[in-house]
Amino acid sequence: MAVDIIQPTDPEFRVVHDRLRDARFAPHFDGCIGAIDGSHIPVIVPNDEIVNHVGRHGYPTKNIMVVCDFDMRFTSIVAGWPGSAHDTRIFRDTLVKYADRFPHPPIGIPFTYMCTAILF
Repeated sequence: MAVDIIQPTDPEFRVVHDRLRDARFAPHFDGCIGAIDGSHIPVIVPNDEIVNHVGRHGYPTKNIMVVCDFDMRFTSIVAGWPGSAHDTRIFRDTLVKYADRFPHPPIGIPFTYMCTAILF
């Protein structure tokens, strides 16, 4: 059910969002179709799994990676990675595992995702 609900409103990304038409955002966000970021959710795991889930803050977590459009609607969510996994590893795996469902425009149209650390 979530696959049907969490998706871009314009899957072909034909229309540039009104917020990106403002001159102060061009050319910095030209071709940008959304924002990606991750977060850590504290979890309780069995003792034999703690090592895999402890991240840089010292307690066990699960990673979630979310993609939002410029109306702050979720267009993709990947959850469940152990807290020690790096954001780039999660993103690359998502591009392979969920390639058919991950929001991207048609082939041949250049696009970008905005991230707090890396531009994609």
